[in-house]
Amino acid sequence: MNFQVTAGVDMPADTDRAIIGRSVPRKEDDRLLRGGGLFADDVTLAHQLEMAVARCPFPHARILRVDTTAAEALPGVVQVLDGRRVAELSEPLTVLRPVPGAPSLPYYALARDRATHEGQPVVSVVAVTRAIAEDALELIEIEYEPIPHVTDMTATLEPDAPVLHPDVLESNLMASNVDRAGEPEAQRDAAHAVLADRFVVNRVAPLPMETRGIVVSWRSGARALDVRSSTQVPHLVRKQLAESLRLDESSIRVVASDVGGAYGLKLGAFPEDILACLHAMLLERPVKWIEDRMEYFRASTHGREAFHDMMIAADKDGRITSIMNEYTTDIGGWNSPFGSSQLSSVTFTGPYRVADAQVKRNVVLTNKTPVGAYRGYGQPEVNFAREVLLDRLARRLNKSPLEMRRLNMLRPEDLPWTTPSRAIYDNGDYLRTLEMAATAVDYERHWAASRKPRGDGRIVGIGLSSFVERTGYASARFLANRGSQFGAHESVTLRVNRSGGVDLYTGVSTFGQGSETAFAQICAQVLGIDYDFVRVHAGDTGASPLNTGAFASRTLIAAAGALKEAAEAIRDKVLVIAAMALEAETDALEIRDMAVCLKADQGRSISFKDIFNRAITGQGIPEGIAPGLEATAHFEPRSASFSFGTAAAVVAVDPATGDFEIERFVMVHDCGVPVNPLLVEGQVRGALVQGLGAALDEELRYDPETGQLMNGSMMDYFAPMASDVPPIELLHTEVPSDVTPFGVRGVGEVGTIPPAAALTNAVCDALVDFGVEISQMPLTPERIWRAIRAGAAS
Repeated sequence: MNFQVTAGVDMPADTDRAIIGRSVPRKEDDRLLRGGGLFADDVTLAHQLEMAVARCPFPHARILRVDTTAAEALPGVVQVLDGRRVAELSEPLTVLRPVPGAPSLPYYALARDRATHEGQPVVSVVAVTRAIAEDALELIEIEYEPIPHVTDMTATLEPDAPVLHPDVLESNLMASNVDRAGEPEAQRDAAHAVLADRFVVNRVAPLPMETRGIVVSWRSGARALDVRSSTQVPHLVRKQLAESLRLDESSIRVVASDVGGAYGLKLGAFPEDILACLHAMLLERPVKWIEDRMEYFRASTHGREAFHDMMIAADKDGRITSIMNEYTTDIGGWNSPFGSSQLSSVTFTGPYRVADAQVKRNVVLTNKTPVGAYRGYGQPEVNFAREVLLDRLARRLNKSPLEMRRLNMLRPEDLPWTTPSRAIYDNGDYLRTLEMAATAVDYERHWAASRKPRGDGRIVGIGLSSFVERTGYASARFLANRGSQFGAHESVTLRVNRSGGVDLYTGVSTFGQGSETAFAQICAQVLGIDYDFVRVHAGDTGASPLNTGAFASRTLIAAAGALKEAAEAIRDKVLVIAAMALEAETDALEIRDMAVCLKADQGRSISFKDIFNRAITGQGIPEGIAPGLEATAHFEPRSASFSFGTAAAVVAVDPATGDFEIERFVMVHDCGVPVNPLLVEGQVRGALVQGLGAALDEELRYDPETGQLMNGSMMDYFAPMASDVPPIELLHTEVPSDVTPFGVRGVGEVGTIPPAAALTNAVCDALVDFGVEISQMPLTPERIWRAIRAGAAS
């Protein structure tokens, strides 16, 4: 892997022993590869019951009658709950990230009188086995009255559309939010060239390897609810459970030991979590629920789905003078814990120098499964619209798309840059990644060549897609202004042990992002301890300080600061204890090889193990120094940081059929200082596969007549397999962020952002002589074939 450093970063002086920046083996891998992981479904408790859920088969229906008599009489069935009973026992689910300006839509764990999407829970059953619980579902009599539904985002705003929540809203428009700067309309009207189009982004499924799951036990005497959950935010789930179950937070412990993928899907509590807890509390027996794949497609939140009405204006030289984007997102039947994507508004101008711009977000309701966070959270959608439209504008002005980007891209001297949506880009070198990507695919040579078919009849095209990715959050104040129920900080506790190691406690669960490894590397470097002597304990609210969790590419940015502060506090105390033992001043000491020694005489030393034991027992420490050696730190970054880069795609298209092959895909990316380059490689490649899947094949489709999901199974939903992934070439630059500890930037979502635009631009470049324009994802051969025919007709 090629990392190109363009600036230095303030690191501990002893760089020959630095571990930050090294591809050390992941701490997680040993147990996971040996089958020693502990996932939700691995937990089995004594006297455990299992839960199954009856779900509405209609997109919109009144619930007229529920008769559970036969189900309750089935041997092995222990309890059945319906919507009215659940409403008596609990509060609606908490929305962690409300849509600004939107009213509250009370959402109970079970529907009572009306269901607003196929798959919404209506009745829950617990039995001695999952099979018996599912058999009981067949015996429940539920009388539905289907009522008019709407699954189309455009139709849902029509005056005659059925209103999903008439007691709260007069229409299906939940809210509109506008950000603007300058005079975009005036600049548009005065521009030499103006292009606009509607870009349609598909609804997709996050599809983690492990579905959602929960195992709950309740000890009434202790008023203690113990929860094992497949979640990426244990502390936030604890908060939500307390609010919905009417419990003190101190009564609840949530543990997420290992999580088999999340991608934003597992942000917060879901109805099934509340139901499992209620059953466990009522019966005083453990209850387990593991989602199956058929449930997953209809009950877990979906991602994306939006259309962007975007306009770009430019002067005769090709300088962008105005960007306007009004986009509409489909939130489904309810507002899920994290709601619809918001980052389309943050990054809609991309890495370009645009002062006059406006973005408007419309959030609408439809009778579909709710939409939630998904890797990228709005950034892939708007990047697709902007980058494809930018290529078209370049052709209109007889410029190459590469030159168009060169002309408008922010330079290092322009940064920091405040965007029209008031995001502040930190430092970076956007142009360098563009040039590296263009050079890698020999863009200049291709642009000058004709688009003639090769010997196999295919035409080669090249496409670019430049991007920025917001990683982390600006501050708790920023989040509070948007009604978010979480903070921007991260917290850790470090505690030494008698074996000479350090126990690191974090509320961040491990779901594939490698946080255990990166956290241990930072702790090891700052404290001066060997990496192998740092043990990470993750995802347990009973052991870790209150924190936010892992999402929005924010974890390492915030955790790095907390780790640095906690490790420095322990290091300072270690040196004080060592100074007494060695009869020296602290400034005469240094840490080396798991010991503290005299700088002038390294033969005089005291081991970490000895120092730690002195601190733990309180024996042999200076007067006035308290026993113990641990530190807890909370750190909030002063600003979000922005990763950036450019992707380039080379495709070969058959103009007769629309079929195409991806011959090369190059990604140049900058995530600041890579704490572990191997983790960066894995994160970017994994996200690219998801981005390619959404760009090429993945799409959840609803029947407009019945309102039901047509491809809600792994047989019908086409996620990419290993054989479908083209060769990926990764190049990295390294500009340390000037707003984060160690210069790090987030990396978790970046690969999902550029693929759709890069591939679409490459196909349109190959077929430029056919007048092909494509504005909708996914990019299928059929869609290309139809665009060829449309181009010929026009």
